[in-house]
Amino acid sequence: MTKSIFLILMFLKKQLETIAKHVKEQSSQVKEIQSENKQIKEQHPATVTAPAVGNQEQIRETPVFDKGYIAVPGTTAAVKISGLVKLDMIRDAKAHTGEQTNVNRMPYALQMRNASLPNVPTKWKEHFYMHAKQSKLRLDMLVKNKSGNDVTAVVEGDFYGSTQFGDNFPNGPNNGTQNSNTYTFRLRHAILGYGGWEAGQTTTTFHTTEAYIPEIDLNGLVGGDARHALIRYTHKFGNIAITAAAEHGRVDYVTYKNNPTTSQAHYTYNAQDSSGNLSKPARPDLIFKFRYDFDDGSLLAVSVVNRDLQIKNNAVSGNNDTSTVDGRTYKGAGWGTNIAVKAITHGKSHLIFGAAAGRGIGWYLLEANGRSSLFDPTLPDGQRAYKPIKMSMLLVGYAHFWNTQWNTNIGVARFNLDTQKLSNERRVTQWYEPGLDKTFNKFLINTIYNPEDNLAFGLEYFVLVRRSTLKYKGVGQRLQFGASYKF
Repeated sequence: MTKSIFLILMFLKKQLETIAKHVKEQSSQVKEIQSENKQIKEQHPATVTAPAVGNQEQIRETPVFDKGYIAVPGTTAAVKISGLVKLDMIRDAKAHTGEQTNVNRMPYALQMRNASLPNVPTKWKEHFYMHAKQSKLRLDMLVKNKSGNDVTAVVEGDFYGSTQFGDNFPNGPNNGTQNSNTYTFRLRHAILGYGGWEAGQTTTTFHTTEAYIPEIDLNGLVGGDARHALIRYTHKFGNIAITAAAEHGRVDYVTYKNNPTTSQAHYTYNAQDSSGNLSKPARPDLIFKFRYDFDDGSLLAVSVVNRDLQIKNNAVSGNNDTSTVDGRTYKGAGWGTNIAVKAITHGKSHLIFGAAAGRGIGWYLLEANGRSSLFDPTLPDGQRAYKPIKMSMLLVGYAHFWNTQWNTNIGVARFNLDTQKLSNERRVTQWYEPGLDKTFNKFLINTIYNPEDNLAFGLEYFVLVRRSTLKYKGVGQRLQFGASYKF
């Protein structure tokens, strides 16, 4: 009996020694895995490591993504779907300002310049219409890499591909019923990002969208954000960001028609390439930007742009008379500076200030789009003038947040074009001729209610004033209601 108990005890001792040895080996493996995990976390702080199973030799990293991203199984990539659903209701008290405010397209109160005809102004109609074209769809893609440099990609679009503007000069097709039922999807942003680099199409480096007040209209005080194809690099250190960019440049210009008997204005705006005087820049627009973000949310940004404004005189746009065609290339240079300030006053309330000035920068100041330069092909060959137009913009606004749900915003903006000396009375026809655009003024005030996160209802009042070198004026008053939800 004693011998049997001894043998059992020896057997148990041997088993305990085997178990202790196995536990020691497992403990060593765990310490080794923990050491490797620590090194991985130090190199890739945005990742966590799945626990090893058995004798698994490889450690699988599972990235941690921000809220809203959906991880793609088996990869280090994720996607996020978001967007905006928005309804706009617009009531124009006078001039038809369109689905989005464009002062430069608002008609003048013109009068006949023929003694045999009644000297009466052109008639405008009041307008009311609704649309949901500002609704957006957005797809964000993110890939986390071991290098620590993430790859990002964004694609966003809205339904303004078939924009309806206000009354055309003098009695265009939009002078009556508004075609607000045609919704065509258009690309707004398509941008790839990696390690400080961005390439694709997005808002120009020249603007600073964070230095705006909340607005209901798509274009708002600044007249809209120019979006260009571009490539840029941003280097950040502390609160400072320095950006250098090369962006797609297109020469937008004013030219004259060589037909004094026409019943329309002698000049025409060419915001796009045409079959006539072709936009021929030899290089991209070059932009440099300095930005400082304060700890309280305030910011200061200064941008400068340099442009090549070459065009080739292939034909006179809208004129079949080819006698003015010389096939020559006309050279010009543009430059501009933009200052944007956002100053937090208390809470989320803030003051904004913006000032831009330069020569030939209508491609960036969208209220002046189509007006960077003036080309006069009606002068004799060898005397034709091609001049970049000096212009400036000044805007001031204040956003007051009463509480987490209500905010009221007010702002004014003025765009000046130095066209007075470019206007020539000899081109005034006996019909409609307001001269060249000289100033655009805008005033808005709105109140926005946010009953829930991302849900907004707002009412906005806009006053728009357009003046010409021949002292004609167009005035528009716009009341707009917006209901939107971001998802």
